[in-house]
Amino acid sequence: MVQRITAICFYLLIASQGIFSQNLIADPGFEIWDGTSGQSPNTLSGLTHWYSANGTADHHHVDIEFGSNLTGLEPCPLGEGNTWCGFPYEGGGVLGVWKGNGPDGSKEWGGTQLLEPLVPGDCYEISFWIQNKKDDPDQLYETNQWGVFFSNTQYPTFNANLANFSAMADQWVTSEQVTSGSEWQQLTFTYTASEAFEYVYIGYVGDVANSTFTAANDSYLLGFYVWIDELIIEHVDVEVPDDISLCLGDSVLLNFASNYSLSWTDGMVTDTTTSVWAKPELTTTYYVEAIGNMGCTKLDSVVVTVLQENFIDYPQPVCVATEAFELDPNVGAGSWTGEGIINSATGLFDPSVSGSGTITVAFNSATECSNDFTMFIEVLETPEVDLIADFSEGCLPLTVNFEAITDTPALAYEWSFGDGATSNEIGTASHTFTEGGNYDLAVRVTHFENCISEYNQENLVRVYDAPVANFAFTPENPDILDSEVQFEDRSEGNILQWQWDFGDQTSSSGASPLHEYRAPGVYEVNFQVTGIGNCVDTISRSITVKNAIRMYVPNAFSPNLDGINDRFEIGYVGDLQEYEMTVFNRWGGLIFHSKSLENTWDGSIPNGRPAETGIYTYFIKYTLQSATDAGSVEEEIVSGDVMVLR
Repeated sequence: MVQRITAICFYLLIASQGIFSQNLIADPGFEIWDGTSGQSPNTLSGLTHWYSANGTADHHHVDIEFGSNLTGLEPCPLGEGNTWCGFPYEGGGVLGVWKGNGPDGSKEWGGTQLLEPLVPGDCYEISFWIQNKKDDPDQLYETNQWGVFFSNTQYPTFNANLANFSAMADQWVTSEQVTSGSEWQQLTFTYTASEAFEYVYIGYVGDVANSTFTAANDSYLLGFYVWIDELIIEHVDVEVPDDISLCLGDSVLLNFASNYSLSWTDGMVTDTTTSVWAKPELTTTYYVEAIGNMGCTKLDSVVVTVLQENFIDYPQPVCVATEAFELDPNVGAGSWTGEGIINSATGLFDPSVSGSGTITVAFNSATECSNDFTMFIEVLETPEVDLIADFSEGCLPLTVNFEAITDTPALAYEWSFGDGATSNEIGTASHTFTEGGNYDLAVRVTHFENCISEYNQENLVRVYDAPVANFAFTPENPDILDSEVQFEDRSEGNILQWQWDFGDQTSSSGASPLHEYRAPGVYEVNFQVTGIGNCVDTISRSITVKNAIRMYVPNAFSPNLDGINDRFEIGYVGDLQEYEMTVFNRWGGLIFHSKSLENTWDGSIPNGRPAETGIYTYFIKYTLQSATDAGSVEEEIVSGDVMVLR
């Protein structure tokens, strides 16, 4: 809440929530235990915060009277492979963990719950001190891959000795440095959290195949043993104030907090101070970055929103005749000013007082500057409405799209199309006329309460009856020898134009044309008629023009060698193909056979003697091209009797 105050300058102090804890390990030095002693080996069971996550990790402490590996020799001879003596790096306790020889050698892990879950995506800086307790120059056991493993469970849900750690690469970090020598050395890591892990294990982590090691003996009973002390896991983080809004001219003190060095910038100024007085004129984002000791960084930001002068439009225009109304009854305490305001406390506005035009009024809040605004009210005279139709005339059925044009927004429309149909479509309307005639149109537009405009126009749309195309033709079964076809228009309506397409790449514009087809076939005849108003209709029909042969066969001939009708000869008209004639006597005996028109019957029988006077039967078989299939032929047979006269 940004309140209005009377002071000349406004200062707002935004304080941080305090410096946050860094190390997420409750007992980094393995010090907090119940005092149990006299046990060998010394397990982690007596520790308050630590436990054996895998294997039997050891706890050694200088106060353990019996069996402590910290009290065996005084002084401890370093560098001779002694695991039973030494001193912690700090404090009185250490963690001892072992890695057995071989790919499946046992791993010992100490586990603890983090003081707070990791933040996914954030960077953490990790360090611990480590001492190699197998440092014997004659019997070296040195390796790397000592590190930590993060988990969502208190104990691993997998076999830590045999697991494929490469498949869990986003959960652990280890040292590539081989731990050698007998001196304490510090290992450091950076880790970007992949999940909100709650537990951490420390010890030997990784796959043996990827490790670097020296082992004096591959006995599974031997291996690598180290002491670990002072585990630190630090979250590199920064605290910034919540985003804030200011009135123009006010100031705010922004405090930033981190246990690390930090840097902030607003895009113009960059500094390393932990606070800044901000008095921006425009909304500004302050970016703050914490910089860790090992390379981790954390970036956060705070947005200071500057509340500029607020201009708003009244939601809808009002007409001069509209009754007085409250502009906004929910703005709270304050005062209204401006032309047309007749009550400054309630914001009662009277358009008849302000008159038409864009009227400016202002609200000044009594409490919060963020509530101040200037309002623009559009006061109109009674709006005018015009109409646009995409068609003023056309053929049945005619669909016309109408649009009501008005400079003032409208809430409702009432359309009347002149044929009894109505619509309430907003702004535009579409209507289909199904009967011919002239139609009036009316539209009533409600812009807002008590502000209605009307538009009426007589005979706005003229609809023409469409013609109905139809035709007939004779003969109904034409062929190539009777190929003239008479077409006749039988369309309904007042026809002004005709257009014929006979299907053989010829056309006509006559009403009832005569057309000759010159080849057999199936022809698609398209006929289009145009009536009043350029209304058209089309019809299509198929005409089959058949192939045909006209054959002339004599019923008698006289083979008496007088030069007149001495041979049985055939006449024909048309395209005759594959001709064959056969003549039989009255008993069915074959008398004559020919496959050529030139080979005619001379009236003799097969033995060369003259055929007797009488009646003989002939069969003539031939083929002709099909009218419906250009690639095939049709077979026809003509038969009859012929008289032989002597």
